[in-house]
Amino acid sequence: MMTKNDSPIVPSTLVAAAAAVRAGACSPVALVEDALARVARFQDLNTIAFLDADRALAEAHALEREARDGRIRGPLHGVPITVKDLFNVRGMPTKAGTNAPLPPIEPDEAVAVAKLRAAGAIILAKTNMQEIALGLNGENPWTGDVKNPRDPARQAGGSSSGSAAATAVGIGYGSLGSDTAGSIRLPASFCGIVGFKPSFGAVSLEGALALISSCDHAGPITRTVADAAAMFAALSDRGSLSSSLGDFGSGAPRFVIPRAYLAGALTPEVRAAFEAFIARLRAAGASVADVTLDIGDAGEAFLPLRAESVMVHRRALETQPEAFAPTVREALMRGYAFSAVQYLEAKQRQGEMRAAIHRALRGADALLMPAAPCVAPPRGTVEINLESGAKNLRQAILRLTAPAAFAGAPALSLPFAQCDGLPVGVQVITPFGEDERALHVGAWIERILER
Repeated sequence: MMTKNDSPIVPSTLVAAAAAVRAGACSPVALVEDALARVARFQDLNTIAFLDADRALAEAHALEREARDGRIRGPLHGVPITVKDLFNVRGMPTKAGTNAPLPPIEPDEAVAVAKLRAAGAIILAKTNMQEIALGLNGENPWTGDVKNPRDPARQAGGSSSGSAAATAVGIGYGSLGSDTAGSIRLPASFCGIVGFKPSFGAVSLEGALALISSCDHAGPITRTVADAAAMFAALSDRGSLSSSLGDFGSGAPRFVIPRAYLAGALTPEVRAAFEAFIARLRAAGASVADVTLDIGDAGEAFLPLRAESVMVHRRALETQPEAFAPTVREALMRGYAFSAVQYLEAKQRQGEMRAAIHRALRGADALLMPAAPCVAPPRGTVEINLESGAKNLRQAILRLTAPAAFAGAPALSLPFAQCDGLPVGVQVITPFGEDERALHVGAWIERILER
């Protein structure tokens, strides 16, 4: 079981750790040693795909010397961070959680990883993930399931499962994840931390394994919104975003809720928690109004784009299909079934969904809905009971996570409640390109929830 702050020796957040290193109050070596101790302590969670402890410590010593000499590389100087195992990291293998051969991935260090290094971060380890990023439960027959840090019998969420679980227990101060249909936001919700899917294209995916290139996003998984903002600033070259986060002066944000779209889409427990959360926002001065989100079934509309996944893995499917787990292989093979017309219709729907989200956000700061329909279910679960009855777990999740991914809109997940001791996250969705707004609003919500 995880506590909020397992160690009093080092700062508990990325922003605080970076500030402590700059001030000379904390050593990068101490940060890395603490992270490595947590790798050993939480080994049973199965978060780590590859670790080079000696290299991480050597980098920490070098960065410590630089800090002592007043040479600070950037805002993340000396802070250990993990990376999902579909991004190339120089000196570390990329396996993407599969036994299948991967297509060539260039360059040998992903652009996003290089940006983190340039900001001074220490790449501590690569994290386990759902096979080729195709899945939402964190279960993997090749590498083993990543277990939820709140309850190891439950799912960690996918596909950035190891990134979320590692960050939740302090194995690094954040992680670089990817999100094609919810793979940052869902594990963040299940593990009780923050996950940010920026606007499509805001963070480079050059040097990362693609799944559906027209919907793939890269972004941070952290413990606080301010930490996510700090990582996003480094990843996107947008400069510091944390100085005024959450400051609405004497006012408060304006929120919209797609109430009709959410009808029957949640478990009764999450529904009750969400309604209580909305009441709390109103009590804090926010305006909250219902809005129509006329987008149909985003998960269904998303399916023809699976043809892009076939193109990524076509050679492996033709030569070594048995190297994929059966469920992954079957999901990939379904990509062959869609016609060119269906694919082009799906591409058209992307633009229509982005426009629908923008319409819903007119006059509002953000659209809110839960990041998951339920708390983390037991591992192996494939069906859950919603207000509307029994539903396939994957379909129930995609109803909430797919719209922002399909439309390429920024979406931040942060924990807003606990149901029977298990966390659940709320999504803060803003128009395409309004990434800072999502972080700004999320920080305000985080502040309200801390009161």
